[in-house]
Parts: sequence; structure tokens; C-alpha cells
Amino acid sequence: MAIVNITTQNDADFYRTFIWQTIAGAPIDLTGGSMEMMLRRRAEDAVAVMRLGTDTQEITFTDAVNGQFTVRVAQIELERLGLGDFDQSNIFTRNGFKVRVWSGSFTNNAGATR
Repeated sequence: MAIVNITTQNDADFYRTFIWQTIAGAPIDLTGGSMEMMLRRRAEDAVAVMRLGTDTQEITFTDAVNGQFTVRVAQIELERLGLGDFDQSNIFTRNGFKVRVWSGSFTNNAGATR
């Protein structure tokens, strides 16, 4: 399992491309699957403060066969989120099986041009 720590500024959209691959560098085929990423102040918290997913198009498979996807968080959502550190994880689901793509931190900083 990978650890991905994300840092954002709340005066611009966050948009990144990722490639999910094995340790040996072979891409993991995303065809027929979905992804869901949630943020919580602490992983133990009952309520998520943000949810991103392929079903709501914040996560998009841009080259599914080669494991490529993007994650986008709109600036307005970052401003609503509040500042500080959050725990986050990204889960891939296919045929009812869930696999953790990554977990890590999500830090939302103040941006001057908001």
C-alpha cells in the first residue's frame, strides 16, 4: 500500500494525474472498477468531511488500462473544507472487492488569492 500525502492551497483547484502500478512498475488495469476517496479530520471520526469518487467525477479514469486517473477538488470545495490536516484514503472497487490504493494526509492551506 502506498502512502500519498497531498498538500493544497484553497485559492485554486487541486488537480493531479496519478498512475497506479505494481511495485515492479506494471500498470494496474482499472477497467470496470470505481474509486472513492474520503477525508476525515481523524481516521477514527464517524463522519467524513469530504468525499470524492468516480461516480461524481472528481476522480476520472483517463487511461484505465494503464492505471491512469486524475483527482480534482474544486477551489470552492477547498475553501468550504476549512484549513488544516485531514486523514484520507483512496479505495478501488471492482466486482465487490475493495483494495486500498493509498492512504495518507491531506493538508489544506490558506491561499492568498481567494
